[in-house]
Amino acid sequence: MRNNMGIFIAIVAILIVGGVFAGFQLFKQQTDPTLEEGLTVSTFAVDDSEGQSTLTAKLWRLPESQGTPKGVILVSHGFSANADSMQRYAANLAQSGYVVAAVSHQDLKGLRSGQLSNDPMVARQRHLKLLLETLYINDASIEPLPVGILGYSLGGYAALTSSHFRALLDRQENYCASLSPGDNVLICNPRFTQRMSALSAQPGLTPLPSIPAKAIALFAPAYTELIDLDESADAPAIFLANGIKDEFISVGQMDDIAREHSYVKEHKELKEAGHYAYLPTCSWPFNYFIESCRDPIPIDRTHFQNTLAKNIINFFDNNLAIK
Repeated sequence: MRNNMGIFIAIVAILIVGGVFAGFQLFKQQTDPTLEEGLTVSTFAVDDSEGQSTLTAKLWRLPESQGTPKGVILVSHGFSANADSMQRYAANLAQSGYVVAAVSHQDLKGLRSGQLSNDPMVARQRHLKLLLETLYINDASIEPLPVGILGYSLGGYAALTSSHFRALLDRQENYCASLSPGDNVLICNPRFTQRMSALSAQPGLTPLPSIPAKAIALFAPAYTELIDLDESADAPAIFLANGIKDEFISVGQMDDIAREHSYVKEHKELKEAGHYAYLPTCSWPFNYFIESCRDPIPIDRTHFQNTLAKNIINFFDNNLAIK
């Protein structure tokens, strides 16, 4: 009995140590200090009184002595990630002269809270608005600057519905009814259906667009089926990137969006990219066992992301920046 107990304790200890080590390695891989050389980088709190929580945000910018910034860019990460997962793009944009801020949305904590107002489909828009307001409170000199947004996956949905396009969550039921069983499991699964039904029953929870963004960059934007993307004269300019190997986002639907709407100024269909290619590179063995570390085919993520960062810098320079 004692021997069995000793073996059990040893196994538990190994699992705990392994879990802590894996968590540390993944966190360490998310950030690269060399990207931030020469930048002023800081963290600050964003108070979300409606969600009864305090969010953590991060700011990247050149030192103020280097002149007036080109604009302000808000960053919205993918589901359950955090602000640091978009560091490469944020740091590159800041190096090119933008004030860049990202907030950690705390999606899982919001879902566990049991409050509909904390569901990521409605809370993220509030988070981005609060992020911008907090920036203005902390530094009034940046308030006159034009505003852009960068959003990845669920962050793409948040970027669109925060700035100009209305969320139409009640579309989910009819949309899924029109599909064959098993199609679009991102939207048409029982848990998501339950959430959308509950949110649609309280339409006052779904916020209206409130951020006057002039330009939006989107990487594999999720849930576009639940957004009113109709054309309008004052729509912001959009950069759209999606991967042909993406297992979650419909390539055909991205192509339709780009073809049907003149506000999509650039559309990159990336042959090598799956849904997670936009995230930091993971080392062995995590690239085999953790979903967000895997790609459909092996690619050099760092090279891929640096190229994409240059693309969006050019896009924001052409469509947002103070000349």
